[in-house]
Amino acid sequence: MLAIITYDAPHRKTQDLVSKLIMKGYGDIELVVIPWVERKNHQPLLVHRPSNAVQISTEELCERFNIKFTRVLVEDLNLHFEKVKYNHIFIGGAGILPEDLVKNHQIINSHPGYLPNMKGLDSFKWAIYNEQPIGVTTHYVSEKTDEGLLIEKNIVPVFCEDSFHSVAYRVYETELQMLAESIEKIENHEAPLELLVDENFDANRRMPNRLEPEMLEKFEELRKISPSRMSCVVAPIH
Repeated sequence: MLAIITYDAPHRKTQDLVSKLIMKGYGDIELVVIPWVERKNHQPLLVHRPSNAVQISTEELCERFNIKFTRVLVEDLNLHFEKVKYNHIFIGGAGILPEDLVKNHQIINSHPGYLPNMKGLDSFKWAIYNEQPIGVTTHYVSEKTDEGLLIEKNIVPVFCEDSFHSVAYRVYETELQMLAESIEKIENHEAPLELLVDENFDANRRMPNRLEPEMLEKFEELRKISPSRMSCVVAPIH
């Protein structure tokens, strides 16, 4: 059985991950649903994460896909996973997870950044701003932000025809694809499981609005020197 930790609210990434796993033949899935906590939202100039979820509850989602559903308080997650055994546990949507949970269980995360270079929030934007690789990393989480054990990491290509948002969506699609494929990587012993630790890189906070125009200018420069899909062999997504 597979478990997906997610919010008790409509959530785009969870909905897409459930769909992708089912299409890959994984039917024995359970959503482990934690309470939704309203947070003060940062208002970026450029919204780059797909967020238009289908407006149905997580319970309705499970009914329609014929999968299991359990509500658990955040502080009880470790106890839940002690009692119920899963083959793999994914993060669909969650904030900071309890320390006892990540110490005692292997939980798979898909991070929209090339680790260890791009840790923390807004990794896609910071990668452009700091001229670092744009990429995605799947890993087992640890107590430290975006560290733990590596499952897979890949650079996401940028083409001269791209827009900022087309690359952002490619990153998102790659996250989902790599999450779904992480099961085979692990079970076939293809995951390197190396520690993602490098003290040269710090975890980023949200990008301030004042830096976003400069980041977009840097993206335009990157796009101009990128190859065309029409005139080269297309680099694989992962």
